Amino acid sequence: MSKEDQLRPGSRITHHEFGQGVILDLPSEGYVRAFFGVGERRVPIGLVRAELSRTERILQSVDGSADRSRKAWLCYEAHALPIMESSSALTSAKIDLLPHQVVLTHRVATASPRRYLIADEVGLGKTIETALILRELASRGELNRALMVVPAGLVNNWHRELNEVFNLDFEVFGSEGDITDRKTNAFAKHDRLIASIDTLKRPARIKRLLDAPRWDLVVFDEAHHLTAYRIGGKVRKTENYKLAESLKDHTRDLLLLSATPHQGNHFQFWMLVQLLNPTLFRGPEDMLENRHRLNTVMFRRTKADACQPDGSPLFARRWVHTESFLMGQEERLFYEKLREYLEDGFDLARRQGNQGRALGFLMAIFQKIAASSFAAVRRTLKRRLLMLTLHEALLRDKELDIEGRELLTDEARELIHEEFNLTRDSIGRMEVDRVLADLRYRLVRKLDDEILEMASDPYGSEYSSAHAEEAASAVVELHLPEERLRIGDLLNAFPRGRETKAQKLVDGLGYLWRQDPREKIVIFATYLGTVELISREIEQAYPGQGVVVLRGGDHGAKVAAEKRFRQKDGPRVLVCTAAGREGINLQFARILFNFDLPWNPMDVEQRIGRIHRYGQNHTAQVYNLVLSDTIEGRIFLLLDEKLTEIARTVGKVDDQGNVAEDLRAQILGQLSERLNYDRLYQEALSDPELKRTHVELEAALSNSREARQVVFDLFQDLNGFSLEDYKPFSDISSSLDRLVNFLSAAVADRQQKLIKIDKETFDLVTLDGTRRARFTLNRDVATSADELELIGLDHPLIQEEMGRWRSVPPEEIGIAVSADLDAPVLLTLWVIESSTGSGERRTALHSIAVRQDGTRVATVERQADRYFRAPPGLPIFKSEQRLNLFSETVEPSLQRELKHTGAANGQGGYSAELIGYIEIAFASNQPSI
Repeated sequence: MSKEDQLRPGSRITHHEFGQGVILDLPSEGYVRAFFGVGERRVPIGLVRAELSRTERILQSVDGSADRSRKAWLCYEAHALPIMESSSALTSAKIDLLPHQVVLTHRVATASPRRYLIADEVGLGKTIETALILRELASRGELNRALMVVPAGLVNNWHRELNEVFNLDFEVFGSEGDITDRKTNAFAKHDRLIASIDTLKRPARIKRLLDAPRWDLVVFDEAHHLTAYRIGGKVRKTENYKLAESLKDHTRDLLLLSATPHQGNHFQFWMLVQLLNPTLFRGPEDMLENRHRLNTVMFRRTKADACQPDGSPLFARRWVHTESFLMGQEERLFYEKLREYLEDGFDLARRQGNQGRALGFLMAIFQKIAASSFAAVRRTLKRRLLMLTLHEALLRDKELDIEGRELLTDEARELIHEEFNLTRDSIGRMEVDRVLADLRYRLVRKLDDEILEMASDPYGSEYSSAHAEEAASAVVELHLPEERLRIGDLLNAFPRGRETKAQKLVDGLGYLWRQDPREKIVIFATYLGTVELISREIEQAYPGQGVVVLRGGDHGAKVAAEKRFRQKDGPRVLVCTAAGREGINLQFARILFNFDLPWNPMDVEQRIGRIHRYGQNHTAQVYNLVLSDTIEGRIFLLLDEKLTEIARTVGKVDDQGNVAEDLRAQILGQLSERLNYDRLYQEALSDPELKRTHVELEAALSNSREARQVVFDLFQDLNGFSLEDYKPFSDISSSLDRLVNFLSAAVADRQQKLIKIDKETFDLVTLDGTRRARFTLNRDVATSADELELIGLDHPLIQEEMGRWRSVPPEEIGIAVSADLDAPVLLTLWVIESSTGSGERRTALHSIAVRQDGTRVATVERQADRYFRAPPGLPIFKSEQRLNLFSETVEPSLQRELKHTGAANGQGGYSAELIGYIEIAFASNQPSI
């Protein structure tokens, strides 16, 4: 073909000065008119070069060498691996990958539009499912921009899970995060962000979100907080709902996550569904009549549905026992004095109106600490007394009362000596002065508001628990009249000897260890004062057993504590603060004590979930220690009794008489949305008979039970999980072999090689023998061995190599081979992206094999990838012949194939990219070598 024949209107060209352009007219008199970036120009033909299409570049450079075949195969595999049928089961994240998670990931990732409510029950891994979806979309090249909108208390958990476990490179947006929008629009500059819903819902932020480029995926966690109400004939939308409504049209995909998406109000739930598909139901009534349509926007699997890969139950049984007992005489006297102190504090807070809110919050912290242990509240009272003493010394100083200031300062010094157990020598006195200076600095800076804010996270995260004791000690601008004297009286009344609750714990441990001295035991307590008490009492009673404490701080410290506890000869007891409620897996232990009980019972469920989870091989035994003559104990026992009544009524009591786990989770999940536990417990202080509390609990539980039934009725037609759905993904051995073969060949030109250690272990080494990584194919082995990396489609090394080999120049992937065929065949391999009229989108591989006369060769198409490994051959055709054959036989065959499979049926669209070309000569036609 002459150069003039290549320069047709519409053809792309390149000019050395004007860059790329498009031809407008046929060449004339040695010139051609074209449109460039600088505008329209008439240029000499000799100064332009025709730009060939990808297909033309492949077809003009066919080669029969072995190295070319290797490159062509690597390019093909780099395109094919991310869309393997089992790709969702090939994550390199060290997690327990469960059948229902694999199936859901595949269904969401291969659907379009991807707009779903994922409503799996608590404990089935919605976080992991979301991360797997993100990971698979990223592997397919379909995830550049993603935004996670989550409750403030869960931001760090999501950040850790997505980045440390799944290597997804998310950043945190907000005042505490990595990214802020003080100077520029962070939503435009950063492509993967996690932000709290409270941070984003401000109108100015919503505007910046909408000014930024569209997102590929937006995820809302705890989506039941996206609420819209109907009051009379008017609809009231919360700020949370308005944020979701703004973003739903500014994203390609939208996922809502909630274990309790329906709060018993059909209108609110219908409004939630409207965010996903506004045309699905005309209204709540239509939704009830056609509830089967929810299957198009919603997944909900229960613990009863989910199972292990072999079909056995996913969860072992659990047994929960509440051990209740009475306070000792001295404890009761101290408790009554403390109750009066708290009641007076709440009364003063109420009288002060808005100004008293902070004092009320402070008293609530004290009440929670007191419910944890007397030792914890004593520790906090002593530290508060110290701060109140220093605060008064500062006031005397301002009044120029030097003598009063010095007396109070000396008193503070003595309190520091006692509280921190410091020596009376010069070193001890220096340490006292250092502590004194530090505390004075904090008082002068007036950090009260900052400390209170850190302690007031509504989601009760480890972050807030860690700061609660500090707030109760340090916030002294807010105090009761004569509070120093009152605290002194309280401390004088502190009971002597071992606390009753601590004695019950020590007795229980002794009983368990007499049965099995090696038994590992997890103990939960919210506050550090209680943790210190538990550690001290156990070490005194059982000096050889060992205690490790898991408290707040960075994730690495938590993992280190968990590892020590996990070791066979390691400590027998792990004491956890709220830091252990999420993000750690302790299924190797089967016994858990709740030394104190969080006010929200759903938090107790989260604690139990640390040992009662996938991988637990024994019945999980849980012991709740409750002082039944405290207000907190009586409310807990009352709630437990009412739950048992409901369970008996609906036939949801297990063999041991316990409330069935699914009913407990469902009722408590609904109850959390209806009941303000902090207010309930505070008001009970002035209602010793719990009359109001009883009525309020009764009403809330009745509503929760009705809501549970409403949810059950509406969701009964939803498709559950079936193990049959998982079978196509269950055997990944051949897919793992493909990954190993790909990686081994891909790194060869980087002076690296993959060496097989045993049938499941490989080392990636450089030519000088330096080991870069050690891989295993076994998920169970990798999960328990830090030094082993799990090979997977999303492993950074494999991702890097796939990106590199997908970018091979087109001139380097056309190959010629010889095979035992009766005539030459052209084999082409395509990636087809298609969308149907219903909006569903698919990416698939297609192979087209034709003879010169256009006849399809099905046997070659079915075994297309084996021809990359066929013996090298000589090209059969010249490039012009090849182009003609391509347009006359291959492309028409591809069109017919796509019409037959529905990809090109006129109701959707598709794109086709040639990723492999193999010219197969029949072996007898090849010259002998």
